[in-house]
Amino acid sequence: MTTSLKDAEREHEAARARADLLRRAEAQGVKPFTLLEDFAGDPEMTADFDVDAFLRQVREDRDRPSSRSAE
Repeated sequence: MTTSLKDAEREHEAARARADLLRRAEAQGVKPFTLLEDFAGDPEMTADFDVDAFLRQVREDRDRPSSRSAE
């Protein structure tokens, strides 16, 4: 099989997976973000949100060794 045929098959598989994901998201009521304001959230819920503290926690959790043993 030629590389271009493999690439075309891979692109087709990715397109099918993307279409399936979009169908499932739509079925669950998930809508895409279209405006930057969509990321802002409800002001009452986000007024005292500390982004720096959140990012510190994410980094600590990411860098923490997994509690699962290696198999």
